[in-house]
Amino acid sequence: MNKSLWITGLILVVIGAVTGVVVIPNPVGEKVWAEARYQGYVAYTPDEAVATAYARCTTCHDADKILKYCSQCGPPFIVVSQSMKKYLEMENEKGRNLKPFSDAEIVAITQAWNALVGNWEPDWRLKDVKKLLQGDAALIHLAETPIEQRPIEMALKGKSAPGSYLRIYDKGMAKSRE
Repeated sequence: MNKSLWITGLILVVIGAVTGVVVIPNPVGEKVWAEARYQGYVAYTPDEAVATAYARCTTCHDADKILKYCSQCGPPFIVVSQSMKKYLEMENEKGRNLKPFSDAEIVAITQAWNALVGNWEPDWRLKDVKKLLQGDAALIHLAETPIEQRPIEMALKGKSAPGSYLRIYDKGMAKSRE
């Protein structure tokens, strides 16, 4: 009886400690939630996706370079994201210690940039986008998902990042969104 009471008490203390770390705002809890998002156990909110996109991408590029990206200069962001994922893998093979993109993270970042700067996937054939994604299952799944069913892009619909280019088709030029 005493042993079972002791075990029950220990289990309750462990459950209480875990609940406290996860529920009550604190640095340890934030790290737990961030890792859960990174691993794909918890979905990124639109604000978290935008913050992650800026934090991760400005490690290598300044924000202005990303915001000035235009579909006339290259492929859609989904392909650029896959290239950046591969780039980090190659840099880590060279001995750099960069945190690789997880599938959940790269999908959230891609949706954030698509929403804030422009989603130019419809300008490309899906077959070509898939070929450029080189078998990246998470990004291929995103490419196959209609834009209307992408939660981050839809939540950010109508918003744009200050300084990003707005394409103007009738004049064939891009214009800054300041």
